[in-house]
Amino acid sequence: MIQFKRGDHICLFYRDDQSLVETLARYLADGLKNGERCFCAQKPHIIPRLFSALDQQGVDIAAECARGALEIYKEEQVYFPRGRFERMAMMAMLERSIDESLAKGFSGFRTAGEMSWAVDPRHGDPEVLCDQLVGYEEMVQASYPGKAAIGICQYPVHSFSQRVLDRVLDAHRIALEETMVSSNHSTLTIRRGDYAADIVADRVTPGELFQYVIQHKGSMEILSWGTENTMNDAIWTVEAELDDLTRKKRVSASQ
Repeated sequence: MIQFKRGDHICLFYRDDQSLVETLARYLADGLKNGERCFCAQKPHIIPRLFSALDQQGVDIAAECARGALEIYKEEQVYFPRGRFERMAMMAMLERSIDESLAKGFSGFRTAGEMSWAVDPRHGDPEVLCDQLVGYEEMVQASYPGKAAIGICQYPVHSFSQRVLDRVLDAHRIALEETMVSSNHSTLTIRRGDYAADIVADRVTPGELFQYVIQHKGSMEILSWGTENTMNDAIWTVEAELDDLTRKKRVSASQ
């Protein structure tokens, strides 16, 4: 339903492994179709399920891996290569990988990374790790606009405190979240300055009307709402309205 674009840095809040695998398989299959290099850091038990889901999407896994277009690693291999998380080293690796992907002829670099390691006490104090993780996310968000890269950061909602999830939201321009325990609906949230827009999609019958609502962050007051026929149309409308609200606020502040 969603075609992400260059520079998008998305946090994915998920409630169960099945919905995660389904979302990642579509996301990665789209990237491979677009000629992008796809790089994943996943929990060990997710990897075989992800390969199976990609196969069902029609991806020739062996061929894509052989040409370097698809790389899937265990999360500890990526985030703890020296036994500890180093956000500056991770950021340098990420930026280097974007450049290398373009140099090798790929159209861009697409990533999907599991972040639940930050609340695993085997890796250290979860409070310290979450602070480091949010700092890293803020660096990625500042770096991504204009780059030939798309990134999804995965957060199991039941593993993190609401305080950390709120900080994670602030470190991403876009958030994708299941809104019901049954996983029947997903909400795509786009944030711009002091404003946030939610677009609601039905996962059971996708392709019907997509509803959106725009509000001040932390406020129940509705600034704008409407429907569009496609998710991408809804995203385009929402981003145009957010740009207009942000511009008006700048003009008002300067007067």
